[in-house]
Amino acid sequence: MLTRLASLLRFGLVLALPAAALACGDQTANDAPIIDSVEAPLVVTEQNGSYAIPVTVLFHDNDGEAVTRLHYRMAPNVEGSIDVPAPNPTRESTLITIVIKASELDDGAPSVTVRGSERDDHGNDGRDLHGKDRRGARSLQLSIVDGRGAESLPQSSTVTLD
Repeated sequence: MLTRLASLLRFGLVLALPAAALACGDQTANDAPIIDSVEAPLVVTEQNGSYAIPVTVLFHDNDGEAVTRLHYRMAPNVEGSIDVPAPNPTRESTLITIVIKASELDDGAPSVTVRGSERDDHGNDGRDLHGKDRRGARSLQLSIVDGRGAESLPQSSTVTLD
């Protein structure tokens, strides 16, 4: 009788181990959050040497994790992150204002000024060309990060800097 009871206990352990492994696996898996949509203005005007871009991001996380950060990138050399205010697992949107200094968008070339209607060796016609590359349509790439560090696939929005 004791031998039979021991066999039943061993059999029960064999059945319980895969279930325990699956339960532990579910706790360590962390799917990345998903951006559902991005709303950004079509045109943003420079004010006081910066561009303030209000962005609304709609998202969800299948794991029920809170989204805690937003990463942004804008060519040629702008990259940063912003904390999501009051992260909450039930929250599925956030409004964040990305502030980019106009000088961060310069192409690194020195300022060139030509006077009058003269043209310089490069065909420039008298305008101050410092920052000439900062204006125009730009791709703003966004991704979100959940509380355990999983990052979404990036989504892009086009913003014209004026």
